Amino acid sequence: MIIKRNRPPKASPGRRIIKRNRPAVGEVIGKTIVKRHRGVVVGGPPERPRGPRGPRFHRPGFSWRPSKALLWTAATVATLAAAVYGGYWVWTSPFFKVSDIQVVGNQRISNTTVVEAVDLLGDSMFDADLAAAQEALYAQPLVNSVKIERDWPHSIRIVVEERKAWGTWEQSGVRYTIDREGVVLGVGAAPEGSPVIKSSEPGNRITGDHVDYQAVDATAEIYEKLPRQLGTTVAEVAFITGKGVQVTTTNNQTALFGDSSSIPYKLSVWAALQSEAQAQRINYTTIDLRYGNRPVLQ
Repeated sequence: MIIKRNRPPKASPGRRIIKRNRPAVGEVIGKTIVKRHRGVVVGGPPERPRGPRGPRFHRPGFSWRPSKALLWTAATVATLAAAVYGGYWVWTSPFFKVSDIQVVGNQRISNTTVVEAVDLLGDSMFDADLAAAQEALYAQPLVNSVKIERDWPHSIRIVVEERKAWGTWEQSGVRYTIDREGVVLGVGAAPEGSPVIKSSEPGNRITGDHVDYQAVDATAEIYEKLPRQLGTTVAEVAFITGKGVQVTTTNNQTALFGDSSSIPYKLSVWAALQSEAQAQRINYTTIDLRYGNRPVLQ
């Protein structure tokens, strides 16, 4: 009896045998069922048996979210910090240091004198002491008024009003120009037609000196009111030590006023006496008005 075995045909050279791991179309492959029984895998590789499970510990969950109040506080602190830093930078920045001083309105006083007097160059625009600078300028003899203001970001503007020449104070043969308050402005000519006061005092004057204010006040009032009340004008005003103000008119009459008190009343007394003297044909050259209602004629 001849037994034939079915052997697979030998692969011919040049032919490749392709093995398919996937099932062919229509082919059904049985599934391997793996059963576990008390730690033993049936139908599969043996598994190491597990021991009894211990207690399980659960880590509590932690979730943090910032509140709105906290966010607002943080934003406020950050804003304040930025504002403080910005303010410090502005305060110390050289951009806000006084580097320019503008002086206007001055004629006799030089710009250099004003700048050196206020001493503001290099100071901060925020805390520059303008009051002290103004006080320093008022100490200048030729300054009548002054206004100082900040011109941001780094300039100071100073408006100066100088004392104005009002009349002449003649002393020891020197003619000094004075203002209405009796402050000596220097040596030179006063405005044409302005009052002239000849003083008997010895010595000289310097710029900034104050002459006798009684003499200045009396002269100013006499120059204004005498022509209306007596119908004449002032020829000369003298300031005599121990006697005061003495006025000479263009009709060669002399009146001794003393100080500057009650000038309108003294002029009224003089006018009344002049009318009475003319009516009685009394001639006089000097009238002493220092004693109020008791005038003396000479």
